Amino acid sequence: MKVVFLGTPEFAVASLETLLKISWINVIAVCTQTDKEAGRGKKIQEPPVKKVALQNNLIVLQCKRISKEPDIIKKIKELNPDILITCAFGQILNEEVLNIAFHGAINVHASLLPKYRGAAPINWAILNGENETGISIMKTEIGLDTGPVLVQEKCVIEGNETSVELTKKLSLLGANALVKALEFIRDGKANFISQDNSKATKAPMLNKGLGLIDWNQSSEKIHNQIRGLQPWPSAFTHFNGKTIKILNSRIAINRDSTVGANNILSGTILEISDFIKVQTKDGYIKIYKLQPENKGIINAKDWINGARVKIGDTFE
Repeated sequence: MKVVFLGTPEFAVASLETLLKISWINVIAVCTQTDKEAGRGKKIQEPPVKKVALQNNLIVLQCKRISKEPDIIKKIKELNPDILITCAFGQILNEEVLNIAFHGAINVHASLLPKYRGAAPINWAILNGENETGISIMKTEIGLDTGPVLVQEKCVIEGNETSVELTKKLSLLGANALVKALEFIRDGKANFISQDNSKATKAPMLNKGLGLIDWNQSSEKIHNQIRGLQPWPSAFTHFNGKTIKILNSRIAINRDSTVGANNILSGTILEISDFIKVQTKDGYIKIYKLQPENKGIINAKDWINGARVKIGDTFE
């Protein structure tokens, strides 16, 4: 089975590497996004999928917007693939691209469709406090993640699991589900099931504004915000006019029935130890790792010492 693989970030690497190990699958080319500037130094970085492709001597095609680049489409047509596989490619395929291969195109999507259609399904599942998510292998259509589903695999979201950790877990799950889907297609046993559009929910692109912590929210909501917005934009707050990113937290059990009526302002620092205990709307949250403005990630204890934090101070 001749495959053109379209993917970009680290999430897609496991699927590509798995395909390269299977004898009856021939990955003839990889299509990925263009190299981009990254980090404070604005250094040009290659997409993770491109690096793997070059290491395996694969043809690499790069594009900013595939539907507007006829030269790239022509090259894919000339390769005459049996199927196109997209995995976090980051671009919409037009009708011309979708019709190139005999088996069309299938996509590795990190949610249990029709829930969380869109660009950031892993983040939104955590932000919304879900305790389960998974992988859907679906037929790619013009609509955003609307195609019929061939394979679904579920997994548990642990209570303190971050979006970075869940991404790694789903990346491996996606690779296994993809192989299962390709076996169905190879053996003529593919049964694509239409999605129930009435149950669809969205997972739109993230933006920096989502990261600002409102300490008047519940401990659970703030904790989900902290673990769900990694590595970008990260949950953040302000202290003495400086931006502080919060990267690791735990919900503290409230054993004080008077909380909420004790007139303590949400965002107030209540305890200083190896963590920072902060008042929320309905209890407390403990912060263990953070990143001060223009500095690296440090333990809360180290920040406390350097910033001269004391009990009664407040996050803004």
